[in-house]
Amino acid sequence: MKAIIIGAGEVGFHTAKLLVEDNNDVILIDQSKEACQRIQEQLDLITLEGSGASPALLVEAGIKEAELLIAVTNSDEINMLACVIAARHNVKTKVVRVSNPDYFANETDLSPNDIGIDLLINPEQLCSEEFYRLLNIPQAREIVEFEDGKVQLVAFQVTPTNPLRGTPLTRLADHGISSDLRVTAIKRKDGTTIVPKGRDFIMEGDEVFVIGSRESTSQLLELSGVALSQKLHRVIIAGAQRIGISLAQALEKNGTQVKLIEADRERAEEAAIILRKTTVLHGDYLDPGFLEEAGVNGVDGFVSVTGDDENDVMTCVTAKQHGATRVLALVQKPRYLPILESIPTLDAVVSRHLTAVSNILRLVRRGQIVSAASLREIDAEVIELVAGPNSQITYNEIQHLGGMLPEDALIGAIVRQDRVLIPTGQSVIQAGDRVIVFTMPDSIPTVEKLFVEPKIKRFLGRKKKMSSS
Repeated sequence: MKAIIIGAGEVGFHTAKLLVEDNNDVILIDQSKEACQRIQEQLDLITLEGSGASPALLVEAGIKEAELLIAVTNSDEINMLACVIAARHNVKTKVVRVSNPDYFANETDLSPNDIGIDLLINPEQLCSEEFYRLLNIPQAREIVEFEDGKVQLVAFQVTPTNPLRGTPLTRLADHGISSDLRVTAIKRKDGTTIVPKGRDFIMEGDEVFVIGSRESTSQLLELSGVALSQKLHRVIIAGAQRIGISLAQALEKNGTQVKLIEADRERAEEAAIILRKTTVLHGDYLDPGFLEEAGVNGVDGFVSVTGDDENDVMTCVTAKQHGATRVLALVQKPRYLPILESIPTLDAVVSRHLTAVSNILRLVRRGQIVSAASLREIDAEVIELVAGPNSQITYNEIQHLGGMLPEDALIGAIVRQDRVLIPTGQSVIQAGDRVIVFTMPDSIPTVEKLFVEPKIKRFLGRKKKMSSS
């Protein structure tokens, strides 16, 4: 597949990396010569320097043959104009980043479909939704839903009081755990990740990833003492930019008492006009005294989304030291993520680039993949595929797939006519089944091939006939 990516920022870079690893033909466009050079040094692709909204440059990039356009610059206007040009050239799939919600507000007559957008990416809105989820489900580290929530992948940390501590996976049923459940991965305290076998144990401090029906995952989390929801009485947000305002609006609707701190007076005044029920404070969120005056002690959640990584992390650490129950920070630079995992006072972080890339994944994957999600805690992905007729994966017991299925890939669930099946070794995948697979990124192409219907044999016959004439 030929793909054109406009924008060499974090989202553009990581999406390009993903596509290159899948052996796609990728051309990346950016106005910065330095950004193009940086990408070229790290990835095997072609870069072009210039505006992604230039019709001539897009033609030079091969827009007429491209199947995919991803426009993720910091300029909404450039992204949308590039999409319009791509639509004129009949590009099949167009993914566009638009951060300003005013373009497609209810009051306007414009919709994404009007300019040919297939997937609209709003990183700020995605981050706001992620913060909201993390605040409301504080102990579940990850929740990914498939098939309208019928299947869930959840991650949680094993505490010293968890009754599953020290239990081998083969004995989970002894604790009343439903068979409608499968442990897909365990991240140990030392940072290593394993795709577990039945003989492996769940240990204190483990990060456990489990897939199953909504009912079975809820049962497991309840047994493990993981709260599925929490009444939020008071939340403080630092930063009155789009993410902070959007999060405050969502919390207002939930009946939460919200305070928003902004260091810039003009921005604080603008936020006060937008937010009717939120108390907006103008002050220094890095000042411990000011945080105490704002009532940080005992607050249910403290979220820092100023856009400055160092300030957001330090503000959260300070808030935690002064009595905040749970603190969450926004992270712009992906290289900080491994470091932040080692900070015990930081409860969770949301990566702006990773939320966007996860949403792009479901469209940029080729073949039979219908949805996909990246996981924050480990370098893994969960993909949902449709089993094609006569594909290699069908009509064989899973235990007899032998070396076809990579060792670091695991079939987590099968959805067949609205029924959720957790497979055993004797399970047989049928054509049309929607199968959810937990896998490491490098194994995705191999997994994908197992689900694709073979090419029609008569095509081979026709080719043979042509060669003999």
